[in-house]
Amino acid sequence: MLNRRDFIRNSAVGALAAAAPALAWATKPGPMLARKLPGSDESLAVVGLGNARPFAAGDLEVSRQLLDLLMERGGGYVDTSGRARFTIGQIMAERNAHEQLFLGSYIDVGDLASMREEVKSVQDGQGGGALDLVITRSPQGMLARREEFQRLREDGLTRHIGVGRPNKRFYPQITELINAGVVDLIQINYSMLEPDAADEILPLAIENNIAVIINRAFVNGDYFGVIKGQQLPDWAAEFDCDSWAQFSLKYILAHPAVTCVLTETSNPRHAVDNLGAGYGRLPDKKMQARMLKLIQSLV
Repeated sequence: MLNRRDFIRNSAVGALAAAAPALAWATKPGPMLARKLPGSDESLAVVGLGNARPFAAGDLEVSRQLLDLLMERGGGYVDTSGRARFTIGQIMAERNAHEQLFLGSYIDVGDLASMREEVKSVQDGQGGGALDLVITRSPQGMLARREEFQRLREDGLTRHIGVGRPNKRFYPQITELINAGVVDLIQINYSMLEPDAADEILPLAIENNIAVIINRAFVNGDYFGVIKGQQLPDWAAEFDCDSWAQFSLKYILAHPAVTCVLTETSNPRHAVDNLGAGYGRLPDKKMQARMLKLIQSLV
């Protein structure tokens, strides 16, 4: 599997690709695009950070760099699980960034007492107060424990409840959770290489006023293998796209159901490039079709 570091190193235009995001960033005016969280008065910047390795490893130096870049550019959402919940919590307290950052905190499914205990541990690690979002990777577990999850929100332990699974085989269970009114937010996969969510689940989220966070924007690096050796088309400038990474991210953000797209990187330069997708114009439907046709022709 080719990751972005290998793609840039091996590409004939690697040096230019590596330099372009920093140069392009200087020309991007104003704040990052933001979208309202359905059912609330809150808004989220449209590009966030996934549960990157430095967060999970407790690497405070790199984690600080990534979070500082996110906040400097107006971003807010950070996906956290395991140790990362406490890594990010520590930095959030250091930066006094509770108002700007919005943390999705994964917890295990269990009985109410065990989930309350885990949530309170995360609260302590993040400076106290209600969590922004309690999220689980187990749609089936949430279906079985829906009342317990709702109690977490009712008791003021979290402001939002969500479920996340980057695989279309879980869409039926996630659909059931949406229709049952259990979740405020879903996190799923959607991209030009994995477009299936656009068929049913994204329209359902719009219909039910559910926030949507997108993961796997680069399909674990497979996307960079697809576009290896290809030059970014000139017409990408029509929607203020400076790189192949932004090409994928802007395609995703053009869908009206999408609240925020997550990017997972340990490289600050890549983070700057990714965050740049949150600025400027987005492709319209005609342009989206052109983008999809191009990528599918390369697969």
